[in-house]
Amino acid sequence: MATEIRLPKIKFCGLTRTEDVVAAIEFGADAIGLNFYKPSPRYVSPETARGLSQAAENLALRVGVFVNASPIEVDAVLAICQLDCIQLHGDETPEWIDSAALFPSLKSVLFIKAVAWRDVEEDRQRVLAWTRRHHPRLLGLLVDAYDPIQRGGTGKIACWDLLFPRPEEFRNTTILLAGGLTLENISQAIEIAKPDGVDIASGIETAPGLKDHSKMQVIAEVARKMIR
Repeated sequence: MATEIRLPKIKFCGLTRTEDVVAAIEFGADAIGLNFYKPSPRYVSPETARGLSQAAENLALRVGVFVNASPIEVDAVLAICQLDCIQLHGDETPEWIDSAALFPSLKSVLFIKAVAWRDVEEDRQRVLAWTRRHHPRLLGLLVDAYDPIQRGGTGKIACWDLLFPRPEEFRNTTILLAGGLTLENISQAIEIAKPDGVDIASGIETAPGLKDHSKMQVIAEVARKMIR
């Protein structure tokens, strides 16, 4: 995909079945997330992900979610499963992208960096490290709820009220809001945080990795109307 692609307005993450990928695209998702973090209940092997990726080819941004994986590990996944974007959901620094440029498969791929935001010094420094670099292939930052152990998909709610007015640390980037978004709170979350996009995993499920198509459809309709 071309590098002029913007941060997705709607991303459904943790998909594990082809029928869910097809439904996500039908309902207007701009991106689908495939989770390659083995401890996650939404983990998919590169071989399984290959079929899911093919179902979304040229229809939605195919995002691979990785947690503290090295560029060589990501490169090995890309040799099996095509991805348009890499979501770094661990403790990666901006130098990760510099190292990744040594791999031909990673030279043109786009990136999203996940961060927690509690308006504490640790978070401020982490966000600034990324926003000061202005990587041309960094689509934006995904703001998730803080969890010291699990990496996303926890159902915990992010601190929406700390994101608007937009903190100075985020002024040079776009924000994808994640963290406990559901049918019941999606409107409130967008109204309060005013993100550039939303990322939903647990809030559209009947069980981890198994998506509820009716929830996907309604959330997509709400998000599409509210996010400009």
